[in-house]
Amino acid sequence: ADALIVQQAEQTILIDAGEQEDGEKVVKELRRRGVDGIDLFLVTHFDKDHVGGAAYVMEHMEVAAVMMPDYEGDRQEYRFFLESLQGHPNVRRPTELVEMTMGELHLEICPPDDPEALRHPEKEYDNDLSLVVSIQYKDKKFLLTGDIEKDRMEQMLASGRDWKHDVIKMPHHGKYQNVLPEFLEAVSPQAAVICCSEKNPAEEKTLKLLEDQGISVWDTSKQNVIIECDGETIKVRHET
Repeated sequence: ADALIVQQAEQTILIDAGEQEDGEKVVKELRRRGVDGIDLFLVTHFDKDHVGGAAYVMEHMEVAAVMMPDYEGDRQEYRFFLESLQGHPNVRRPTELVEMTMGELHLEICPPDDPEALRHPEKEYDNDLSLVVSIQYKDKKFLLTGDIEKDRMEQMLASGRDWKHDVIKMPHHGKYQNVLPEFLEAVSPQAAVICCSEKNPAEEKTLKLLEDQGISVWDTSKQNVIIECDGETIKVRHET
């Protein structure tokens, strides 16, 4: 499951909220960090391991702005989330690139360039509709990829954009895709974080690819991953 907390000075961003039972854990962690309110809550897509805890977060935290992809989910966790948003004044479903500044953070929220090309009636496609988030703090950049798969990666590579980032949150919990070698070459990160568990670890082909490309790997299977950045250097560690 994915749940990422981003903090810079007084700004707090939450990206995804894990499974339904994880909502309480996310809120407890935010409060442990002294967070009274979330400036931006972004749900990348509506799989239960990303949107599951979102309703609990909305019900127990002050949330200034919500952002989510422009499609309708079909799971009960998504319906609970929608119910929790009733009357909220600032909910966006971007269909084009959104650029915004929060404190000293510059964000680019990237929906698919061509969502219709990603919709396949014969298989699940909502992973590819994930909102991809690029965060820049001074000289350093972080790419958070939701659960994107092969077709979305190919679309991103074909866009002509510069995808170079210092750190990547790996797509889809470390699942291997045939386009992943080309995608990682385009991103060229120093470090990769994989949101996975001991029960459902990253695929060995993904780990071997990261090793071959000299990318340091950190996963959440046993401990949370903490990334600290001063704008010039990046330190990654497991929470102790």
